[in-house]
Amino acid sequence: MPSKPSGRSSSQSRTAFQHLQEQIKYVDLVIECLDARAPLSSRHPRSSEIFTNKPRLLIITKEDLGDPPLVKSWVSFFNAESTGRQSHALSLSLKAQRNKEKIFQIVLDMTKEKRAQHAARGLLPRATRICVVGMPNVGKSSLINWLIGQKKAKVGNKPGVTKGAQWVRVHPQIELLDTPGILPAFSFSAATAKKLALFNLLPESNYDVEEVAQDGLEQLKAQYPKQVQNYIYEKAESLNLEELARRRNFLTTGGSLDLVRAANVFVSDLRNGKLGRVTLDRTDSSL
Repeated sequence: MPSKPSGRSSSQSRTAFQHLQEQIKYVDLVIECLDARAPLSSRHPRSSEIFTNKPRLLIITKEDLGDPPLVKSWVSFFNAESTGRQSHALSLSLKAQRNKEKIFQIVLDMTKEKRAQHAARGLLPRATRICVVGMPNVGKSSLINWLIGQKKAKVGNKPGVTKGAQWVRVHPQIELLDTPGILPAFSFSAATAKKLALFNLLPESNYDVEEVAQDGLEQLKAQYPKQVQNYIYEKAESLNLEELARRRNFLTTGGSLDLVRAANVFVSDLRNGKLGRVTLDRTDSSL
């Protein structure tokens, strides 16, 4: 299957990369979103180059869809990896509001030195500026809306800041860029691309759904056999698309098993959490 995350041309990819770098130039801290079902696979390989020395808060989104022990393990992994750098990781479900103030405090703690330098130069105090970035469909816009809430007012355009950027005051000391930053296209390994496709993190035009579903079923059978068994049929002897199509009576007009329909249903159900909470990336093994 194709390993590119989008069908954009290389020139479009460069333009997106340049736009993102211009956007990041004006912020004090970057929030990078990762998907709880594939925390490492959904992390852009060039993130360190893109964000340079900006403080970075890694938020593993869709916590409610990920495997709790594995998500916790990935949070620990990323925090251990950040030793000596201004980086912090946590997981988050946007269905609850309880962690919002915690995030704001982490942002302020991580940008304390920047504010101190600002004051030492005799400059007037200003709000800390942050932006949310990540690969497509990892939850960037949802996180932005969650941080903004319903009662926040837009600050508007800022002189000397990215043209057309809209800033929202989400905390007395924090302003958020209300446009998500989309990380540029990249060519992934076949294994990583299949995981990304499985969780709707690649455009549909870049993969074959039946191939992705078959591969996803094999991975899930290895890591979550009981969940797959319960999903297809508790007493099923075979755990594959053929058995799923047979149990759901998915047939083509010619009467044969409709494997494409079975693949689409399986992928949709997996993405919606109907197979239970899963995380396919593991901290104790390679991709």
